[in-house]
Amino acid sequence: MQRFTGILTAVRGGGHVVAIPAETAEAAGLRHGVRVRGTVNGVAYRSSLMKSAGQFHLGVHKATIEAASAESGAPVDVGIEIDDQPLPTDKVPPDLAKAIGKSAATKAAWSALAPSHKREHVKHVLEAKKPETRAKRIASTLELLRKTPKRSSARAASPRRPSRKA
Repeated sequence: MQRFTGILTAVRGGGHVVAIPAETAEAAGLRHGVRVRGTVNGVAYRSSLMKSAGQFHLGVHKATIEAASAESGAPVDVGIEIDDQPLPTDKVPPDLAKAIGKSAATKAAWSALAPSHKREHVKHVLEAKKPETRAKRIASTLELLRKTPKRSSARAASPRRPSRKA
């Protein structure tokens, strides 16, 4: 795990980031789009990287900031490494996978989705508390997949937001 001290910076529109020094990014083998894990002031985190103006930035969740007793503009001790462990929502539940696999069209639409959109759909299904709610959410996911135009399936509607009109 690579360590460095950075400044916790508030970003316009909300949220906080820490800029990662180039030498730390290189030593840790960081690249655009990878998930990372580590510590902020000793508090464990999992997050994603962003790249702006050629420099990597670590998005720091509000809960991590609070647990680390950190403040915007203050220095924080950061440990960082690539997180190759799957998120809980990276694994498609068997009932959703079975439903998607019943149709070549829904299977193709699912395959074309960005990983973040797949995770949104999986999370939506996993959060259902009752079996009938879960079944409804699987049905609504299938309906969204069926309605997704082939040319824009990578930007398919989120289960939580209305779809955009083409």
